[in-house]
Amino acid sequence: MIKVEIRGLDQAMAGLAGMQKQMRYAASRALNNVAFAANAAIKDEMRRTFKGGATPYTLAAFKVIKADKVSLTATVALRADSGGKARSYDVTLKHLFTGGTRTFKGMEGAFRRLGVLPDGHIIVPGAACPLDAYGNPPRSLIVQLISYFNAFGEVGYKANMSDKKRSRLEKIGRTASGYKTIGGVQYFVSRGPGVWYGRRQVLPAGIWSKTGVHGVDVKPIFLFVRTGRWRQFIDVQKIGEFVVRQKWQGEFDKEFAAALRSAR
Repeated sequence: MIKVEIRGLDQAMAGLAGMQKQMRYAASRALNNVAFAANAAIKDEMRRTFKGGATPYTLAAFKVIKADKVSLTATVALRADSGGKARSYDVTLKHLFTGGTRTFKGMEGAFRRLGVLPDGHIIVPGAACPLDAYGNPPRSLIVQLISYFNAFGEVGYKANMSDKKRSRLEKIGRTASGYKTIGGVQYFVSRGPGVWYGRRQVLPAGIWSKTGVHGVDVKPIFLFVRTGRWRQFIDVQKIGEFVVRQKWQGEFDKEFAAALRSAR
């Protein structure tokens, strides 16, 4: 969060008898101009910094709380609403601007409820995971996997995949020699190297796909990895301070001159 406050305004207004009204009006407008410029600068930095660019959702993450003649403070803040998503911007994106750990995503909650995602682990795309233009897994794939493993909770149980639909997705068949084939795709969860349910597993923990004869074509879609700490991708305070230094005086001079002209 960036708070744009200019020190010394009260003293300056006290020295300009009869102009306090114009000064407060000009100051509030200038503060808002600077705040919106800082918000735009944050968006520009997102576009430059984030792999594949920032999504429309991310670009809408900050809002400007405007100054007025009574409160000469303008604020650029990470939004606490959801923007139509399940989780609010501050919960979903805060770690990108402060560093540290991120909150668990909906997919992680689903597989944790299912008992396959260990505590202290998160889900990240594997080498075979398709990514959209912004470097994110498509939502359709995430929904498909939650549905495939019947991981939707009680509220969304109707979205869980039926055996019939799962069969259509997998397209199980036989070769002329009688070997089992997977003509579509079949998913399975690896709990990581070790012996599980009497069978030895060598694949890293995660969600895998298999296709082909006997399902020999095995690919990692998502992997389960230990929660790490994110570095701070964007320092919003630094951006805000830079914009204030660059723009405040010019914006105030422009708005004060306009206020004086309108008062005549």
